[in-house]
Amino acid sequence: MTVAPDHLWRHFTPAGAAPIVIDRAEGCHIYDTEGNRYLDALAALYCVNIGYGPYPEIAEAARAQLERLPFFTNWVGFATPPALELTEKLSDLVPIDVGRIFLVSGGSEAVEAALKVARQYHRLRGEPTRYKYITRRSAYHGTTMGAISINGSPSLRAQFEPLLPGCLRAPMPYRYRCPYCSDKSACTLRCADEVDDIIRNEDPSTVAAVIMEPVQNSAGSIVPPEGYFQRIREICDAHGVLLVADEVICGFGRVGDWFGTTRYGIEPDMMTMAKGLTSAYAPLGALVASTKVIEPFFSDPKTMLIHGITFGGHPLSCAIALANLEVFERDDLIGHVREMTPLFREEFGRLADEHPMIGDLRGDGCFYSFELVKDKQTKATFTPAERDELIKTFFVPRARELGVYMRVDDRAETAAQFSPPLVSGREELDEFLGVFRQVLDEAYERFV
Repeated sequence: MTVAPDHLWRHFTPAGAAPIVIDRAEGCHIYDTEGNRYLDALAALYCVNIGYGPYPEIAEAARAQLERLPFFTNWVGFATPPALELTEKLSDLVPIDVGRIFLVSGGSEAVEAALKVARQYHRLRGEPTRYKYITRRSAYHGTTMGAISINGSPSLRAQFEPLLPGCLRAPMPYRYRCPYCSDKSACTLRCADEVDDIIRNEDPSTVAAVIMEPVQNSAGSIVPPEGYFQRIREICDAHGVLLVADEVICGFGRVGDWFGTTRYGIEPDMMTMAKGLTSAYAPLGALVASTKVIEPFFSDPKTMLIHGITFGGHPLSCAIALANLEVFERDDLIGHVREMTPLFREEFGRLADEHPMIGDLRGDGCFYSFELVKDKQTKATFTPAERDELIKTFFVPRARELGVYMRVDDRAETAAQFSPPLVSGREELDEFLGVFRQVLDEAYERFV
């Protein structure tokens, strides 16, 4: 295949990186223009949840929508049938009392919408001083200026500061290296209580919302301990603060239920979602707001949310999302993930116990991370320079040479990730483990 000259400015890509052009895909595998085949152990970017098909019904849904209505806006009172149908479908799936669903083009935009809704909500209720947000250290919530402001990674924020004022960060529920309870038999929830301390210190009348992923991706599949989100809910209620569950990655089966909110008994006021909503077959995101949140927006017929996205609720994307959700239900992908979860845990647990370079295994459903260390006993980790060489120079390129596309996260410690399409089974697991073990062994010889 002939590829055009490279004028593409690729996302999060060093200037000197050679392009890898992915040409086609099927099932859980992708193929580049050189004919190389890779197991996709990351579902592209935690998003191709149903795998790469083929799914003729999705193609047919797209064709039918393009022929009927390729586009119209959701602005100034308009709507389209696919947008209306999708919001009704989502209202049935999410575990909160839905007031309205605001459709956007992706995850960052969904988070951006949540930030705006939270501020305007408090203003409409007569509390204009509530402008601050609390997220968690190392957490990633997107790349728009608002979303990147609440990110917990200093390196992502540094190039664009000053950003939004009032963005505060609480500890992660990170048992492996927790300063409060890593040496105790169970989590003490001191990390959750820190949220209360932050709100009290800042003055509750200045805090608008707490925003958290059910399982935090950045830093490596940080799973909440029992009682964690119940405590966060209590804190938010006590101070009149909104709770936002960022479901952009966790939503649509990734952690073994439709949403992480369902899986862990979270009671949010808003939910953000994208990625698995269409399994990335088209760009789409959504902000789900509870009846509590929308009440001040709809109490006066002249009030409106001062926000809009041209392509939000694009009819083509909504039609594809509806077809994607039909595949989920027809093939019982949630049930498949639940069925595979014990096998994933058993095989990954065995590897983590055996290999001297794996300090901790974390995750749930189809979403796991292995924290890599120099020494299991002391939990000794890598310096920033060592980590950079380990990940970018060796680990990821070597896995790709051996036929696996994967990611090693370095926004906290070093965490190798397994987050494939939800259709993955024993065959894909064995393929991943074979390559992962080999790369781990080679990395241990080279870097430890």
